[in-house]
Amino acid sequence: MGRKALLLLIMGVFVAYYIYISLPENIEEPWKLLCMTTSMKTNRCGKYRILCAELLGINHFLNMATFFVSLQEVPPMSDENVTVMETTFNNIPVRIYVPKRKPERLRRGLFYVHGGGWRLGSAALFSYDFLSRRTADRLDAVVISANYRIAPKYHFPNHFEDVYNSLKWFLHQNVLDKYGVDPERIGISGDSAGGNLVAAVTQQVRCLDLLLLKKYFTLKYLFQTLTYQSNYVMLIC
Repeated sequence: MGRKALLLLIMGVFVAYYIYISLPENIEEPWKLLCMTTSMKTNRCGKYRILCAELLGINHFLNMATFFVSLQEVPPMSDENVTVMETTFNNIPVRIYVPKRKPERLRRGLFYVHGGGWRLGSAALFSYDFLSRRTADRLDAVVISANYRIAPKYHFPNHFEDVYNSLKWFLHQNVLDKYGVDPERIGISGDSAGGNLVAAVTQQVRCLDLLLLKKYFTLKYLFQTLTYQSNYVMLIC
């Protein structure tokens, strides 16, 4: 019994040390921030485990990363507030989120493009599914979460072409009518690599007067700079 208690104490100290960060007093949701920061720490550790697997000859780095990321995918399950379905727009897979409550008028439309460095991720990841589901419910909007072909099997301009072609399909009047979307209230958004694809695609469709939520341009990233090394463990704000 004494050994178990000692082991439990040691594990508790280790967990507390692992998740502890000094927070300012005015943080509104400290536990949420702690969980997010801990998740990011764990994610960085996972990157090194995947790299070790490649060095040991188990599998290629990208194949291992794709496998572990795919474990976070969830099926297109509807809930009490949002209907979720999967289909294709111009042969490009997309996931659609439609609020269940009766609309008072045509709904907003949001075309969302996921990130992942052009080589990872999909609209089926839990984080993107949660974001799209919550956005559709809270904004009473029809959300189109788009997929695109990813590296290393596919290269530029395949990513751009997939997003552009699926967006053009969505903007057809008959498609907008089918999902009850107001053609005057359509936005396109994305994060990380998806944000870059959004910035590129909107240059091609700017004549359609889309509401651009946010531009996100690609810059060269250097993880060895003094500023990065000094701040990569800082709080996520």
